[in-house]
Amino acid sequence: MRVMPALRSSRGFSLIELMIVVAITAILAAIAYPSYQEYVRKSRRAEARAQLLETVQYMQRFYSQNDRFDQAIGADVQMTLPSGLQSVPKSGTQTYQVSFVANTLTRTAFTLQAVPTGPMSGDKCGTLTINNIGRKGVALASSGMTADACWR
Repeated sequence: MRVMPALRSSRGFSLIELMIVVAITAILAAIAYPSYQEYVRKSRRAEARAQLLETVQYMQRFYSQNDRFDQAIGADVQMTLPSGLQSVPKSGTQTYQVSFVANTLTRTAFTLQAVPTGPMSGDKCGTLTINNIGRKGVALASSGMTADACWR
C-alpha cells in the first residue's frame, strides 16, 4: 500500500507575511510622502515666482506707455493689476495672491507681493516680494529662510 504524504496548504499568504508587507509599505510611505509634499511646494513657489516676474514685465510695459506706474495718462484712477495676473495659478486651486505691497505704488516705484493662500498658506518661504528695480525678497518667512533660498 502506498502512503499519501500529508497535504500541505500552499495557497495564500500567512498573516505574518502580510503584516511584514504592510510594515514595509508604511515605512516607505512615511519617508516618501513628506519629500513629495516638499517638491509640490517648490513647484508652486516656482509658479509664483514666474507670475511675479511676468507681472513686473507688465508693469514695465505700463510705465513705458504712461511714464509712471501709479496711473495711466489722463486717468485719475489708481492702477490695478489685470485679473489674469492676480492669482497663481491662473486656473484651478489658488495657491498665491499677487498684489501691490500697501503704499508702495508711486509714480516711479512699486513693490509686488505673492501672498500664499489655500494649500500654501503655511509655506516656509512666506510672502515673496519683488520691486521695480528687481530686488527680490521674502516677508513672514519661517525657519530662517532667506530670499536667496526662496527665489532659487
